[in-house]
Amino acid sequence: MLSRSGFSIPARTTSRGDWCDMLNEHFVALDVADVADSRFTGAVRSMSLAHLQVSSVRSTTQRIARTDSLIEKDHTEYVQIGMIRRGRAIVVQDGRECALSRGDFAIYDTSRPFDWIIDGHPDDDQWELEVFTWPRHMLRLDDRESSDMTAMAFDGSAGFSGLLGRFLHDLGSTRSTLGASGAQAIADEVGDLVSVIARNTTTNPTIDSPSAALVRSAQRYIDDHLADPELSPGAVAAAMLVSTRQLHRVFAASGTTVARSIRVKRLERCRREIIASVSADRSLGQISRRWGFADLAVFSRAFREQYGMSPRQYRAAACAHSDDPRAVTRSWAEPNRTTRSGQ
Repeated sequence: MLSRSGFSIPARTTSRGDWCDMLNEHFVALDVADVADSRFTGAVRSMSLAHLQVSSVRSTTQRIARTDSLIEKDHTEYVQIGMIRRGRAIVVQDGRECALSRGDFAIYDTSRPFDWIIDGHPDDDQWELEVFTWPRHMLRLDDRESSDMTAMAFDGSAGFSGLLGRFLHDLGSTRSTLGASGAQAIADEVGDLVSVIARNTTTNPTIDSPSAALVRSAQRYIDDHLADPELSPGAVAAAMLVSTRQLHRVFAASGTTVARSIRVKRLERCRREIIASVSADRSLGQISRRWGFADLAVFSRAFREQYGMSPRQYRAAACAHSDDPRAVTRSWAEPNRTTRSGQ
């Protein structure tokens, strides 16, 4: 469990049963198999950067599985990156498997079954894994994009994936001294970097389907026009020179809808601006309108549905945990710019 400082007390065990409980406490419910009990050891250390959890895991040769039955009992949805620092691993998910050696990493999604088969170093049977965990809704990935990226080996030493790998490793090996707002910014930016690099690394433009290309073009158009209150499925379809019906069809095939893509992207911009403006004289109404929400009640309901609390509660929490001494909690309405005599 994470301490108030954002760091967990290092947890170690020589018991396989305790190891399962330890992994459950730090991550999600998992099964552990193929363990040599006479040589077994396990250790986990985690730290939090806002909604991003950074963990270091050490143990001996074993298989770690997330099964359908565990998902039914613990339907926790995270996107995780596992990076091998010592030993070797095979990752299996969504009908694919990949082999990882030192410095390589893979993406996996806890909402669906997966397997990690991890071999320790020949000298002592020990392996080490760095794990980076985001709540699934905090990354800009729909169901189709997520399933396209899992169980693929990313080279942690070359190209853009190498750039990401080195950055993640540095993040995992550096003790954070960031305040709350700085940690939030880092978690958001790293999540964006993961989404962009993973999309571009796993997409081969020479074999990409016209439908997938259309969805990506439409998503870019949505990103560029979120502040436009007239942004709608019809407006996006017109910009793409296709019918609204065709646009709905290709988005449905990718696991989402046009309207949901617009709403989720707008909510995320609002959430980030709430964090960034804790010391600014800016109302929640101003923020929501800036990103295309004309109706405050609609914005409030959508925000609660997406993040589990109202915008007002989210801002109050951001202020309470901010390292900015000027942090204020603005009201829902506009600042009152008129003053009547006697009031």
